[in-house]
Amino acid sequence: MCHDDDVYYKVTRAVPLAQRLTIFARRRMFDLFMDTMAPTDSTTILDIGTSEKETREANILEKLYPWPSQITCASLGSGAAITAAHPDVRHVPIEPGQKLPFGDCEFDIAYSNAVLEHVGGSERRRVFLLEAQRVSRAIFVLVPNRWFPVEHHTGIPFLHWSPTSFRRTLKNGPRSYWSRVENLDFLSASLLRYEWPLNRPISVKYAGLPLGPLSSNLAIIFDRANYTNPPIE
Repeated sequence: MCHDDDVYYKVTRAVPLAQRLTIFARRRMFDLFMDTMAPTDSTTILDIGTSEKETREANILEKLYPWPSQITCASLGSGAAITAAHPDVRHVPIEPGQKLPFGDCEFDIAYSNAVLEHVGGSERRRVFLLEAQRVSRAIFVLVPNRWFPVEHHTGIPFLHWSPTSFRRTLKNGPRSYWSRVENLDFLSASLLRYEWPLNRPISVKYAGLPLGPLSSNLAIIFDRANYTNPPIE
């Protein structure tokens, strides 16, 4: 997650419009989180995969959430940047692919933004989601939508609609980091629902920049108390 952040934010910093659009999209995703999950001042939140880079568009939950003392941030690094910028939050280091260091249902909500596409393939996504729902009563996980016309991490339009062509084209160039599936995978609503590891339904909603099925992001929503989540909207 740390290295992904370093590479990703080089793109948004290089293109001012990209940075503004990212901030706008993440603000809309935060609003969707608040509207959908309806947290209160007593709701405990685990933010899995917080950024080790403190930029205008990073860690939007910590920037906007009205009760930051209820947030526990989990990341692969020391958390120094995020705790310096947001001193009310708690930080806990985690290891990639390992069990989260929390008890069952320790949190009300497990939240994650722009992490699931980087964990390294279908099986690791399954483990990530199983751990997120183990430690919480509900989950809210955001990912880039594969069908958004511009690939989020490189700024290249349309090529990612064919992952094979995308990986082949980038393999030997300066963006080769993103050509490897262990660093970036492309997720759609149908794939997320297919890979969902529990036999209880999830809701997958369009989020971020609003373009219907081509919207910039997707939100996976699961609540133990509500097994009748609606299909994608």
